[in-house]
Amino acid sequence: MLPKNPKSKRPAPPAPAKPRPEPTPPEARFVSTPDEPELVSTTVDARTAPRPHHFGLATLTGQPNVGKSTLLNRLVGEKLAIVSPRPQTTRDRIQGIFTARDTQIVFLDTPGIHKARSPLNRAMVGTAIESLETVDVVVLVIDAPQAVRWLAKTDRRPHPAPVEPHPASVEPRPNAVIPLGEPGEPVSAEEEEAIADEAEAIANDAEVWRVPLDHRIPPGDRRIIHNILRYNRKWLIALNKVDCVKPRLLLPVMEALATAPSVGPLVPISARTGDGVAQLVEAIRSYLPEGEPEYAPDELTDRSLRFLCAELVREQVFLQIREEVPYGVAVEIEVFDELPDLTHIQALVHVEKAAQRGILLGKGGLRMKELATQARLQMQNLLDRKVFLEVHVHVEPEWSERMETLKQFGYLL
Repeated sequence: MLPKNPKSKRPAPPAPAKPRPEPTPPEARFVSTPDEPELVSTTVDARTAPRPHHFGLATLTGQPNVGKSTLLNRLVGEKLAIVSPRPQTTRDRIQGIFTARDTQIVFLDTPGIHKARSPLNRAMVGTAIESLETVDVVVLVIDAPQAVRWLAKTDRRPHPAPVEPHPASVEPRPNAVIPLGEPGEPVSAEEEEAIADEAEAIANDAEVWRVPLDHRIPPGDRRIIHNILRYNRKWLIALNKVDCVKPRLLLPVMEALATAPSVGPLVPISARTGDGVAQLVEAIRSYLPEGEPEYAPDELTDRSLRFLCAELVREQVFLQIREEVPYGVAVEIEVFDELPDLTHIQALVHVEKAAQRGILLGKGGLRMKELATQARLQMQNLLDRKVFLEVHVHVEPEWSERMETLKQFGYLL
């Protein structure tokens, strides 16, 4: 026999290790009873223990076009509020319901707070202001790129003297707000209007004057902070669109915002991508009282399907028409029939001028056909069934200036 190659020998398997007794968790409690002499372990782990359920209301407020509607849609996981790149798209207070295992939050998406001139705009701003007082917490949504641009401008200008609180008997000095800059430095019309509005608010309200705010905060946001402080001292900030800004530029913006009175957490988010939204929900939850949910888990809004479909038509007007036509448009749903195989919807679009009707229809009705097609596709996604949509255009002169038509279209209660 050939000798065995010692290198080919396999090592003997190791002896099985003796089982070690499992260590006793330090947080375990042992209970012994006469009927059961054995030890019973009841371990309490703070990480897995159920949290109490919280329920409450939160308002999303801010300047126009800062992403409030996009954030609401992201929170509830469905398209409830229409969005467009143009400001003042949202006109109504839209309620979205966020439900998790231990939290239910009713979000109110409001029109942007802006300078209101027409009766329609005043109704929109009134809706936004009213929602500040009746909720558990206010979420101020701020446009991060806009805040960064404003701070860069203020760094190139002489800083104003710190604003000291003044007694009510002392007349405020409107020129004590942010200076418009060095002579010859270009200033946009929006900037001038925002600063003039703030000066007017200070001149008319001594209470506002006694709440100094950092000059590095954009004027439009300062005006909204003043409104929040009048009605609610529980508020936090969602700094939106941070995906469009370099992180190092956000630090001085957050430092300035953190100086506002009574402000809670500052949460950087991107409503478009969803970054930071979970942290925002957790921050809002800390303000809500304990309570059971008031809505079923599958409820997303208090708005009717008729309202949501009317908004989808109006959204397409904003997206496809670049003139001022969208701001003179209101939409009503006249027919909403759920048939066995489809839903028949008839929408009536109100405009203020005959020229606006021509713009909406387009040459040979092609523009309206495209608008209706896109709205119908959105409705089918919303309703999850086939939709037959008819759209008609009606000229209603100066409807946005008349109280009776504003009530008819739901903008005034």
